[in-house]
Amino acid sequence: MKKVTIILLLICFLFVIEFVINTSGFLKIERDIIKYEGRIYSNISQLDWFEKEKNKYQKGERIGEIKRISKSYLSLWNFSASKLPKGTVLYSTVNTKEGIKPIIILAETENDGILYYRWLPKE
Repeated sequence: MKKVTIILLLICFLFVIEFVINTSGFLKIERDIIKYEGRIYSNISQLDWFEKEKNKYQKGERIGEIKRISKSYLSLWNFSASKLPKGTVLYSTVNTKEGIKPIIILAETENDGILYYRWLPKE
């Protein structure tokens, strides 16, 4: 009984923290991003430098679909998105080498495909 009470209090505490973060804007997601296999990908379709490069990337293998919309980094899980609707299908790109997580993911929307670039850590 004591363990159940502690777990319930912890869950309530996490909901309160999430509410405070979402209402205060702290850790709130402003960008168009998705999370796939623990990595963050950012929408690059509208960037000037990418206009010349976008034709090099074609739809490859289906890797999944958006399962959750999240507005906070704390609740951003795999197959979560900040702006894409639930059910949006995600694809790797053809130029992705086998065995390596894709650097660019294609999200298939009603009008067109949106390309997302993986944030790479600084070395």
